Amino acid sequence: MYFLWKRTPHGSIRVSCNGLSGFIDRILAEKSRCRGLSLAEGDSASVTLVLSSEDPVSAGHLVEERLSAIVAPLGFCVNVIWVDRGRPEAEWCETLSSLYQTPWFWMVLVSMTALIVIAGPKGFFWTLFWGTVAWFVARLVISMLLRKRLGFFLPVVRR
Repeated sequence: MYFLWKRTPHGSIRVSCNGLSGFIDRILAEKSRCRGLSLAEGDSASVTLVLSSEDPVSAGHLVEERLSAIVAPLGFCVNVIWVDRGRPEAEWCETLSSLYQTPWFWMVLVSMTALIVIAGPKGFFWTLFWGTVAWFVARLVISMLLRKRLGFFLPVVRR
């Protein structure tokens, strides 16, 4: 992807996202990585970098100053956003956050709570049991039908 950086009387200047991202990756320490970037159009273009680091000590103000010093001669003003990626607990927190925002999660949670209140724990257990059995039976029947349907389309080879 190319970002439009500047329009001049002689044409436009475009910056490659992959090229600039690779350049930033080479500047960063081994445990840091450029996850994404955004470029704003203009005379003093602003580059927003999304960086991650496995080493929280290396992720800091010194890296931002170093990036600014290296990229400033190119005419870019650097803004840095740090994200926690690569650590299992950070990924788990992102998953939970997205789960809490979906209406399907709340529908299932409230339905299960209502079932426990109305039918009791025994009714809840048997509902889950028979629902699970129905799910496995449906998967089995669907896979058998697909195999049978695909069998009609396979050519018969006779010797």
